[in-house]
Amino acid sequence: MHHAPRSIALTAGLLGGICWVLRLFLDADPLAWAGSGLLLVAAGLLGAGMSRLPWLAAISGLGAAALWWSLVELLRDLAEVRLIEGVLGAAVSLVVGLAVLASGRGSDPAPQARHAATAPRGNHRG
Repeated sequence: MHHAPRSIALTAGLLGGICWVLRLFLDADPLAWAGSGLLLVAAGLLGAGMSRLPWLAAISGLGAAALWWSLVELLRDLAEVRLIEGVLGAAVSLVVGLAVLASGRGSDPAPQARHAATAPRGNHRG
């Protein structure tokens, strides 16, 4: 997946999760709608990033968004809607935060450059 769609997906997931957590404490329907939309966008973009072929990426994105929404609807039947959305929002925000931390560690080229500079080159027979 390219960096821009992944960044947009992570941002949408984080903001959507925060909206749902805030809705747990504030009775505001716009937070529910905004969180739902942002989380569907995040799931769709992450699903679309699973394939390089454009037509398959579109199908993967729609399938991922549909799978996310069906999971949410299934869980909404188990408890109060605001509680389920708050817990899912917190879980999504935590996962996104961990993904950002994990990707931040892997993008530092400095350790590789230091290792390459100290590695012996060529044939050093005495």
